[in-house]
Amino acid sequence: MELYIPPPTAFFRPLPPRPVVPAVPIVPVPDLPDRLYAPEGTYILNPEAFTNIGSPAHPTATELAKQMQSTNTFLAGASGFMVAGPGMMPGPMGPPASTAMSYNSSVVNGQAQPPNPVKMSFVNVWFPPKVIGERGFGGLLGKQQQQQGNFDPQQQAPPKEDTGYGYEHSISSEDSDPTSPSELPVVPLELPFTTSGGKRIPFTKNQTTANVIPRPKNSLRSSSSTFVTRTQIQENLLKNLAERGRNGGEMAKWGFWNLGRTFAWGEEGGKTREPLTRVTFSQVPSCHAVNLHTLGPDRVDVIVGFSSGDLVWVDFAIGKYSRLNKGGLLNNTAVLGVHFDPRQPHHFIAHFADSTILRFHLFADDPVATVMGYVLPWNNYFDSARRDSATSNTNTNTNTNSNQPTPKPDEQGEWEEGLIKWKNEDWSQLGLGKQKDISMWAGKNPIAAWKIEKTKVTAMAYSPDGRFLAVAAEDGNLRMIDVAEEQLTDTFAGYFGSLNCIAWSPDSRFVAVGGQDDLITIFSARESRIVARCQGHAAFVTSIAFDQSRGEARAYRFASVGEDAKLILWDFSAAALHRPRHHHPTTSHHRLAAGGSSVSLSGHGHSKSHLPINVKSSIYHPAPPRSEVALLQPVLARVVEGNLLSGVHMVQSSIVTVSRAAGVKFWTRPPKNHGPKPRTASKNGRESGRERNPREREISATA
Repeated sequence: MELYIPPPTAFFRPLPPRPVVPAVPIVPVPDLPDRLYAPEGTYILNPEAFTNIGSPAHPTATELAKQMQSTNTFLAGASGFMVAGPGMMPGPMGPPASTAMSYNSSVVNGQAQPPNPVKMSFVNVWFPPKVIGERGFGGLLGKQQQQQGNFDPQQQAPPKEDTGYGYEHSISSEDSDPTSPSELPVVPLELPFTTSGGKRIPFTKNQTTANVIPRPKNSLRSSSSTFVTRTQIQENLLKNLAERGRNGGEMAKWGFWNLGRTFAWGEEGGKTREPLTRVTFSQVPSCHAVNLHTLGPDRVDVIVGFSSGDLVWVDFAIGKYSRLNKGGLLNNTAVLGVHFDPRQPHHFIAHFADSTILRFHLFADDPVATVMGYVLPWNNYFDSARRDSATSNTNTNTNTNSNQPTPKPDEQGEWEEGLIKWKNEDWSQLGLGKQKDISMWAGKNPIAAWKIEKTKVTAMAYSPDGRFLAVAAEDGNLRMIDVAEEQLTDTFAGYFGSLNCIAWSPDSRFVAVGGQDDLITIFSARESRIVARCQGHAAFVTSIAFDQSRGEARAYRFASVGEDAKLILWDFSAAALHRPRHHHPTTSHHRLAAGGSSVSLSGHGHSKSHLPINVKSSIYHPAPPRSEVALLQPVLARVVEGNLLSGVHMVQSSIVTVSRAAGVKFWTRPPKNHGPKPRTASKNGRESGRERNPREREISATA
């Protein structure tokens, strides 16, 4: 047996020092304000205004230790427990542990960011005064009115009253627009294919009343599906909601949002900061929409879209859900947006990552799963239309007739496709013939499918009156679709880059879009023209929101946010937008065409390489020179976040900003000034009628 004695350390050759790996630099966060000074007053940051939406950050080691001390299992589904696998535990055997809210989140500049931006929506629900002896919460449970079938959203309308918040517009107008068309009537909420002779109405199993509005079927709490993994409901939620209205009518301000693999429902100004309901899914939610036509104290219909292509119809009032496009049966790409049709409340559209737009009926089911073995009919129709278009274009270019010369390349440009439409012709066959003769698409989703060729759709929005559907795309063009005619009417070209966001004015007269050119462009859908541009952002514009409270003399206000972390407020009026910044009496870049559309005569200073030789059912409007478009200046511009801003909302009492790192801030509006303040001339000749902010006082004192 040999004994090994290690030599002294002095005999070892010294090793060179380890190289220092430089850390990723972190951009310091600037000092962020808690007050914003606008002409109408001061907006104050209120951290306690809304529910705590959660955090996308991964749990710390201390939090994991506390969790592991209690149990080594975790709740994986609503029906039982499951042992955590190696990939779900922290350490060398798997990735860092994550919660449902921090699922797939990444760290950027020291802040955790969820895989999909947090998208929020806010609604107001009026709880009417309760009558003595009235059943407390039967309506919320959905049993009483579901049996009677007498749900009427108009009965839930709150009385008009002064909110105590508001502003005086900085721009006035005398434009009354007496000729503006009235809003289109909304189709009443009813079931399709109402049959006579006592036959059962489709989509209403075990129902005998023709007026019954269907509701989701599966329970969120007791579902055996692996798609819904967990449901957390606030303690005494039903009891608290049942008390609403006992002391008189009450307005509830609710909000909905996605974070990681969760989708939640909260309340502004609630008693606690816990969500009313938080649902955890096995897939990542990407967008959602609330049905405002059926919204009430006893019904909260929300459609949630997922990165897997799934669509889930959730009714939080009764705690049930139903799935559409299950497992990506109809389209397996991510859902980028969901929008309810203002004219048909039981219809909604969803646009997917492959730029396919599918129209769904809320109460219809998916076709049978065997459809997976067939080519989807709309995809086959799109391919056929694409081939026909290519053949037609080739025949046009190869025409050798001397009387019809081939255009030059700079005059020919690119082919501008129209809106390709597929309609489910078998939709109304349900109940008309024998079961074996009925098509698999009879009474099944989708109702229709749309496609805009050669471009990727980034955002879309219905006008409030339901006449137009505005579509933004990566090619920088804004397209207007006439909803009733299902025709692409106008295509507006942008200056540079993709368009990211769309917002309509409350009266449907104007639509504002923002994108990668750092500008906000205001269009008039009725006049088919560009009316103004807004310059103030120093990075991509990510979200725009109009203030729904209308001011006097047709003045408008909207807010915008961007990747420069700025919140900007804008005011404008219809009369001011008719006066361009530079007027040339001898030159007109827009003229009113027959039918009310403006056609650009364009010419100087524009490249013609992008002008189409053939436009199918659409009028193309090249971008006019900047000198010919009115330019609006911001009312307020301030950096309010240490990260990219991804959303902005103008609710009744606050302005809400949402960051890419899931930071939500509520800026409380200043109190409304009842009656105009007297304006007097100051020493420097300026009008005084409002309180000056600290910066103005400092400058005045220095002077």
